Amino acid sequence: MSFIAHGLKCTDSDCGLDEPHVFYRKADGPPSCPECGGPRKISWSHRRFPGVSGDGIGSFTAMDMGVFGRVETREDYNRVMSVIKERHPNSQIQVEADSQADQQQRADEARQRAYERRQANSLSDKMMKEIKEERKTVAAEASRNAVRQNHDPKPAATSAAKRLASPAALATGGRIGQTGASDA
Repeated sequence: MSFIAHGLKCTDSDCGLDEPHVFYRKADGPPSCPECGGPRKISWSHRRFPGVSGDGIGSFTAMDMGVFGRVETREDYNRVMSVIKERHPNSQIQVEADSQADQQQRADEARQRAYERRQANSLSDKMMKEIKEERKTVAAEASRNAVRQNHDPKPAATSAAKRLASPAALATGGRIGQTGASDA
């Protein structure tokens, strides 16, 4: 009782029905044509391996779908696309390829914007490093004090680091709206 799957084509010249994937018992032979009832023979005209429907192993290129995460299979891709269509029913969806060069260009542009923002606030790399070290020192000191008083060190360290002025506030005198400790 073994089964097999083949592409079958009707031998009747008037019908000519060609199905790429028909599952049948090997002992019974190919089933008759559902259209005309005539005999059918095995056909390779569909140019696919018998028994394979959909994507084969490794044929789907994994992609990152943003907030939906990384999709590895066609089924995951179809699920994500149906969620998007459900949320935005009257919109058209276009999936574009994203090469490594495109990703690198976006990363370079983000770094350039950050550099320009630091330059506009007169922040050098040396200043940023000194401020980070100061924050670490204050946080470590607050953490040690909390442990000495038998309190949880994590919230104490976080709140102590937040009380310090941000690098931009220190460089600009707080004029860009960032909060920090006052020198009073």
